[in-house]
Amino acid sequence: MTPFERPDRCCPKCSHKGYMFRARKSVEVPEGKFVETKYRCRSCSHEWRERIPAPPESKGAEDAA
Repeated sequence: MTPFERPDRCCPKCSHKGYMFRARKSVEVPEGKFVETKYRCRSCSHEWRERIPAPPESKGAEDAA
């Protein structure tokens, strides 16, 4: 198992690399399903969101048989 590596991310306002995770939720928009993550900068308190495509849904145990 590989250790967790923190993504190289920084505040879009002040470019500070320190940030706090605030929230994560799944969103469905006309373009598709996304996972939206909210962050707050530790330096200037700016909050921003990032959206990435949602991972494909895994099939349940009953579909595997």
